[in-house]
Amino acid sequence: MKNITVVEPLFVSTFKCIGSECRDHCCKGWDINLDKPAVNRYLKSSIIEIKNLATENIEVTRKSFASWGTMKLQPSGNCAFMDEDRLCKIHSRLGANALSNTCSTYPRSSRIFKTEQQRTLSLSCPEATRQLLSSADAMLFQQTVKIQAEACSAKDIDQQKKLLNLMCLNIVKLSGEKLDEAIYALATFMLAVERVSQEDDWLVQMESHFFNVLNSLEHGEFRLQLDQIKPDHNLQWSLLLRLQTWFGGMADKRAFPTLNHYLNKLIYIQAEGAKTDNVSMSMIRLNSVWQNQVLPWLAERPWIMNNYFQYRIYDDFYPDTESRSPLMSLYLMTAEWFLLKSLMAANVDMVGKIDEEDMINIIYSYHSNTKHTANSVKAFESEINKSKVNDDLSLIYLLR
Repeated sequence: MKNITVVEPLFVSTFKCIGSECRDHCCKGWDINLDKPAVNRYLKSSIIEIKNLATENIEVTRKSFASWGTMKLQPSGNCAFMDEDRLCKIHSRLGANALSNTCSTYPRSSRIFKTEQQRTLSLSCPEATRQLLSSADAMLFQQTVKIQAEACSAKDIDQQKKLLNLMCLNIVKLSGEKLDEAIYALATFMLAVERVSQEDDWLVQMESHFFNVLNSLEHGEFRLQLDQIKPDHNLQWSLLLRLQTWFGGMADKRAFPTLNHYLNKLIYIQAEGAKTDNVSMSMIRLNSVWQNQVLPWLAERPWIMNNYFQYRIYDDFYPDTESRSPLMSLYLMTAEWFLLKSLMAANVDMVGKIDEEDMINIIYSYHSNTKHTANSVKAFESEINKSKVNDDLSLIYLLR
C-alpha cells in the first residue's frame, strides 16, 4: 500500500455540475471522444433508444483504447445523447457509471507525480469559472492523503519547481487586484531565479529573493517602477488586432458566440481609433476605463481577478520549464491577461456598468476557444510570437 498526497484548491473540491442550469453546456461544439468500453456499452445497450442513437451517431475510429470512437454532432452542434432538457440520456437511462471517461471526468483533470496528485478544473466550463471568481476562498489549498494499492509509476515531483510555484502563488496573492504589479513582481523574481546557481545555498538564495520581492510589493516599490514605464501602444494594438483576426476563424467552436459578443465591442473601439489613424487613442481609452471604473470595482472584490491569476500559476505549475522558459511562459500569461483586461474594459465602456457575469462569460469563453486542446494552445503561442518585440521582457509594455 502506498500513500499519495492529493492537492486541490477549494473550488475544485466543492465543484458540482449544475446540469441543465448551465449557461453553456459542455455537450456541444467540440469532438467527444469515447473509450472502447463506452462504445461497446452503447452499441450493445438493451435500451433500444440508446442502441439506435449509438449506431447512428458513433463513428468507430479505433485510434486508441481511450479514443475508440467519436460522437457525430447534430446540426445544432449538440451531442446526439442530449435530450430536450439539455441533460444526458446516458446518465439518465444508464446511470453515471455508464458515462465515457471523457464525459465522467470533464471539467476535472489532474497532474500526477509519484507521491502527489494536483487536481484542477478546466475553465472552459462556465460553472467552474463562476465558482473560481465568486468566492474569496476559492484558491485556498486543501491536502488529503489517499492510500493506493500499488505505488504510482509517475515521475517524482521536482521539489525546487514546487517551491518556486508556491512562491509565485504567494506573490500573486499579495498583489490583490493589482495584477500588473503581480506580473512585474514575477518577472523580477524570475530574473533573480535565473542568476541563482544550483549550489548548497540555493534555498537560502531563493528565500532571500522571494522576501525581497514581497517587501517591494508591500511597500509600493514596484508600483513606482511601473509608473515610470512608457506604454507601447503599437505593441498593444498589434497584439489585439492579431488575436482578433485569429479568433475570427473560430466561428464553429463552442462558446465562440459568447466570446464574439465581447470581441465585437473591442473591435468597435479599435475601429474608432483607426478612423483618426491614431492607435494610441483606443489604447488610452481602454486603459482609462480600466483604471477609473474597473479597478475601483475590483478593489472591493480583490479575489475575483486574483483568483484567476493564481489559478493560471497553479494550473501551469509555473514556472515549469519543460516546454518553454519561465519568462516566455510569463509573456504568454501576460498577453492573455492583456486581452482579457481589454475585453472587460471594452464591455464596460460600451455598456456603462460592471457585472461579474460578464467577467465569467469572457474568461470561460476565452478558455473554451484557446485552452481546450494542445493544438489551440500552440496556435495561440504562435500568434503571440508574431507580435512580440525584442525579447520576453517586452511583456512589461503590456502592463501600462
